[in-house]
Amino acid sequence: MKLITYSLLALTLALTSCSTEELVETQSPIEFTVDLNLAEETDSQMASEILYYVNEYRSNQGLESIVMDRTYASAYAVEHTKYMIQQNRISHDGFTDRAQGLSNQGAQSVGENVGFGYSSAQELVNAWINSPSHRDVLEGNYTHSGIGALQDDYGVYFVTQLFYRK
Repeated sequence: MKLITYSLLALTLALTSCSTEELVETQSPIEFTVDLNLAEETDSQMASEILYYVNEYRSNQGLESIVMDRTYASAYAVEHTKYMIQQNRISHDGFTDRAQGLSNQGAQSVGENVGFGYSSAQELVNAWINSPSHRDVLEGNYTHSGIGALQDDYGVYFVTQLFYRK
């Protein structure tokens, strides 16, 4: 079994990433499809814990809680998490497609945080809180979230969290 040890600082700087995108309505929306069954593949306990800690942080900042989207956003998040596991790296590859897919479902804006290598939801969310760009996404004007939390063959978690506002 492969053992991975990182310092928290290295994980915060190198292994988490985020992106936001304000969506502009286009003349003819392009269809982006996703298999909604993918949403069922997320580690539901880890995903629930991530959302718990995100909402705990948002509450402490005087922000509204985010509701879990167990359909499109979670399916897109799982699809991207599987891609990152295949690539053995975190990325925002295809974020524009995920954002457009959610826009086609009524999202007005979309943000994304990704990460890997954390053994608990609390460690992951704390790393995002301690990173200004990730914290901006956590504090964004979002109402819903989908989470893809999966382990690779070595038991290492890869996570994609999509945020959006309806």
